[in-house]
Amino acid sequence: MGKGVAPNAAQGHFYYLPNNTTNTGSINIYGATYNGSTINVVGNVDANGASGGSLGFVRLAMGPDGRGWILAGDGSNVYLSKFTPGATPTANSATTSTEDVDGVTLVGGSAATFQNGDICLSGNGTIFALANNGSGVTQIFRGTPNGNSTILTKVFDLVDNNGAPFSGTVNGVAFDLLGSLYISTDLGLFFIDQNTVNGPAGTVACILVQSQPGLQDLASNVFPTQSTLPVKLGTFNVTKQGNNAVIDWTTLTEINSDYFEIERSKDGINFVSAGTKQAAGNSAAAVNYQFIDPITINSGILYYRLKSVDLDGKSTYSKIVTLRLSASIVKNFNVYPNPFSSDLKVELKSSKETTITIRISNAAGQLVVSRKAVLQTGENTVVLSSELSTLKSGMYMMEVVTEEGKLTQKIIRR
Repeated sequence: MGKGVAPNAAQGHFYYLPNNTTNTGSINIYGATYNGSTINVVGNVDANGASGGSLGFVRLAMGPDGRGWILAGDGSNVYLSKFTPGATPTANSATTSTEDVDGVTLVGGSAATFQNGDICLSGNGTIFALANNGSGVTQIFRGTPNGNSTILTKVFDLVDNNGAPFSGTVNGVAFDLLGSLYISTDLGLFFIDQNTVNGPAGTVACILVQSQPGLQDLASNVFPTQSTLPVKLGTFNVTKQGNNAVIDWTTLTEINSDYFEIERSKDGINFVSAGTKQAAGNSAAAVNYQFIDPITINSGILYYRLKSVDLDGKSTYSKIVTLRLSASIVKNFNVYPNPFSSDLKVELKSSKETTITIRISNAAGQLVVSRKAVLQTGENTVVLSSELSTLKSGMYMMEVVTEEGKLTQKIIRR
């Protein structure tokens, strides 16, 4: 499974990844000349760092600049890596790096959905990730690589032409010249017309255009900059000025845009409307906007996102930006021993007395342990023992939920 980009058959090269679900997080990248006469391992990335867990979801896409991006998942986390190919696909000729070794932040969706699917990139480097759990949940996530802080936001749930959840197992996704998408499935080739994006429902229709079982991966060598977006967003920032949060953003182009809704959240999950701003409508030049939101809390983190609504009622969401109002109350999160056999100690430092919740989820994202604890000012150690007795060997995700947000760490039971 993999894809390459070959703008010229005489010069183009192809890159692909082997289908290996026992990879312990280490992914070999293969490169080949256009006719397959030379094939080499051009590089390797360790997508999930020291965890060593195998990755069942591993997908590759080439960007408009010729750089390759790898999205991988183990059911609990989704990881992002990249590589820059050499001039020719000789052994170890690619430069590789892991972008999000601690896992990409997913908004509006779960890592457990990334069982099947694919990724492609738009002309401005935005990742479009197609995720499917094999049992009737198919979603499209969108986001821009951002070092070790990449956020992929679910923008659409796929439905069929009758409005029912899209079923089937998806395998590949690729753009056409106009910014619409094709996806390959176990039933055939489907088309996602960017002009059929619904508004508040957050869905998009996926229509069968060619019935052909057995289709696997899918790719194209076009990188449109306009796709399912009435607004092409430039910068989007939030800063604190006095007792206000000042949200600034710039649009690079607008097509039939109506207004922006500024949404605020205290946990990064549940958002409410903070206000609206009238949009320019149609513009081929940069337009600057600003919105001032009074701050009503003294500590913690505020999360903001933009909802762009066009004249037809269609809407899309921006990335999420954060504003930290004070120093973290809970920090120095450490878990040991890890891997563990029976007991597990959780070390935390708190700047005040506060209540936390310790949650442990399995690789499928199911909550298996939940315990509240009261932290005192200073150093704290919470011991988990009997709560862990039913856990089987394997990898889990631990979350420490505080009034400010969440701290996460992978744990492994021997």
